Amino acid sequence: MRAVVALFTMLLSLAACAQDTPGKFKAGEYYEVLPQAVAQDDDSKIEVTELFWYGCGHCYHFEGPLKKWQKTMPADVALKKIPAIWQPVMEVHARMFYVADAMGVLDKVHDPIFGAIAQQRKMFADRNGREWTPDESAIAAMFTNNGADGDKAVKLMNSFAINSKIKQGQAKQRAYKLSGTPEMVVAGKYRVSTSLPGFKGKSNGQQLMLEVVDYLVEKERAEKG
Repeated sequence: MRAVVALFTMLLSLAACAQDTPGKFKAGEYYEVLPQAVAQDDDSKIEVTELFWYGCGHCYHFEGPLKKWQKTMPADVALKKIPAIWQPVMEVHARMFYVADAMGVLDKVHDPIFGAIAQQRKMFADRNGREWTPDESAIAAMFTNNGADGDKAVKLMNSFAINSKIKQGQAKQRAYKLSGTPEMVVAGKYRVSTSLPGFKGKSNGQQLMLEVVDYLVEKERAEKG
């Protein structure tokens, strides 16, 4: 009888451990549960969204780890990118991103845009007080020098299609409760940010972000059955 009780106790203990394991990263410490889930573009995938800015040094350095993570990304996961906007120059950069995506040349110009801003402080915009206007010659040169049609890129910058993308991106940014860059959102439900308490004092914050993303992907996969 004692042996049966001991076995039963051990099984309960193992069950408790199994329940504790998913709590490795706690909500409020390493991620936030959004007050309202944001619809995914493709419900057949678990979407992981990066919110970034070309002018953000942290985003620039996050590109390397993110690309490595993307190479090991499971088939049921899709990586999305949304350029953040909270000041005028960011809108110029967001337009460049959406134009490159629309032209199918994002793989050619994404890294060069990051590099030009991070390393050369080339902002692709002219400042007049608080206003920023696109530097069309610099934008055209960026696209042309990287094997794309620079003139077409400039023409698309203020097109209806790109204006719509800007509005959609801003709407999602608000829904995701963006607080800075880079940040990650999983399945339209969970926001991961190094500004959260669990990341304080951690030297590997960006790599830890991806570990939290993996945890949340597994959580979402389990919930989907």
